[in-house]
Amino acid sequence: MRPRRPARSDRRATAHRDGRGGGGRVLGLVAWLSGLLFFLPFAWMVLTSLHSEQDAATNPPSLGAPLTLSGYREFFGAGTGVSPWPPLINSLTASVASTLLVLVLAIPAAYALSIKPVRKWSDVLFFFLSTKMLPVVAGLLPIYLIAQNAGMLDDIWLLVILYTSMNLPIAVWMMRSFLGEVPKEILEAASLDGASLPTTLVRIVAPVAAPGIAATALISFIFSWNELLFARVLTGVVAGTAPVFLTGFVTSQGLFLAKVCAAAVCISIPVLVAGFAAQDKLVQGLSLGAVK
Repeated sequence: MRPRRPARSDRRATAHRDGRGGGGRVLGLVAWLSGLLFFLPFAWMVLTSLHSEQDAATNPPSLGAPLTLSGYREFFGAGTGVSPWPPLINSLTASVASTLLVLVLAIPAAYALSIKPVRKWSDVLFFFLSTKMLPVVAGLLPIYLIAQNAGMLDDIWLLVILYTSMNLPIAVWMMRSFLGEVPKEILEAASLDGASLPTTLVRIVAPVAAPGIAATALISFIFSWNELLFARVLTGVVAGTAPVFLTGFVTSQGLFLAKVCAAAVCISIPVLVAGFAAQDKLVQGLSLGAVK
């Protein structure tokens, strides 16, 4: 008895599962090329940081030049005696503290705008968005004068306040979309059980929206860690952050490219570690609501 040939639909499904479809291969190739394209500048920066200043300044760059850690030794103060740890600690303090404040303020606001919508909630969201339309440099002088009169220049807590206010509108927008995916039945059951609003937010909403909270926290942390303009103008010796410390390697005389690349690699490590640690929840959070 001759075996029955599989139906055409079965053969197509098998070919699709086996990855023999041309569209799947093309999309996979595009994804790999896009990943390599985004990774290439960072890899080039790492390679440049491992060269001497003379080799790093050649044009075109020398790929086969000998490797050295002199740039990293300069970053950690081998030649100048200036330690990078105070600026790194300042950046970590400002970024973590502002991110926690952003979450504490954004989650209740997003709850009010999504799960328990207030009147004219769209106007509220537009107001939040309008605060990001003003160029940062336009508010620099008023903020400087206010900080000067308040005696908060070169104070790390001034940066915490500024970073919180800068990231809060984006966090509210993100958290509103994430909290909109929380099942209403769970909230109704909690309300029937007599749960208060803080209890509902901490024990019910937060665990369900954990991927969205992780994505919002990571983006707020990255924006705070990378901020330079306010930190450059409003801080000095005490509260200088890592990006400000990085700009100190750029000089008008001599070669500095390898030292700058080494400093950039070291300063990028906390963000890379945070992104790698939260990558699962970050992907879930950014894709939350994309599939109904």
